[in-house]
Amino acid sequence: MTAISTAPPVPRLASRHRLVKVMRLHLVNRLTYVGIPWIITGVALFISIVVALLISAAVPEAGRQDALQGMSYSWAVLSPLWYLAVVGVQAVSAVFPFALGFSITRREYALGTLLTYVVIAAFNATGWAILTEIERAINESGVVFHHFTALWLGEVGAGAVWLSLFALQILIFAVTSAFAAVYARWRSLGMLVLWAAVALLVLGLIAFAVLTGTAPSIIDWLMGISTVSFFAALLIPAALAFGLGWGALRRAPLRG
Repeated sequence: MTAISTAPPVPRLASRHRLVKVMRLHLVNRLTYVGIPWIITGVALFISIVVALLISAAVPEAGRQDALQGMSYSWAVLSPLWYLAVVGVQAVSAVFPFALGFSITRREYALGTLLTYVVIAAFNATGWAILTEIERAINESGVVFHHFTALWLGEVGAGAVWLSLFALQILIFAVTSAFAAVYARWRSLGMLVLWAAVALLVLGLIAFAVLTGTAPSIIDWLMGISTVSFFAALLIPAALAFGLGWGALRRAPLRG
């Protein structure tokens, strides 16, 4: 006969506590997730202010308003987003093996990482949306200046600004994490195959649109959809990228 143990099971942290533990591991160095993006935001804003002052000093008053209005085409407002690609890679390359060393499962790591991305993206999007509204109020007072109200951000409401910045962050986090996960699982060969697959997919879609004559209608459709619909749709490829990353991490070896 086999003896049946009546000893109580070894206590384990509740699932939600483990997810919080993963988030804490990501946020041990808050400078990476929060500090540097906002430092970049401040530096970019300072540069925009300097450019606006130079325009005001160099351009005659008759054409000054038009020259300052040209700043609405600046991409400086998006400069913090490019750094977030580094964050997505570090979330896998540095935190993943460390988290598993704390007996956190791969599933818990993936869910905790996703929650971290959502919290950070929501926090940043809220801050940037508030600054956009402040700058919009400054412009309505008669002072022409565009940094946070550049590109489409100056033409849509606060909700659309928040959604667009949130979705862009989630997409960047998900895609860069997926690439890092593929590298962790299959190394250079996996990256080569992934880049080739992405290139072939893009070329295939372009070729299909051109050869079937649907390119003009597709472009018209893209130009006609609302800002909210467009950026909400970006959450779909973000979800696919996160799924790809999770699939790679399920069997990724713990190696440096």
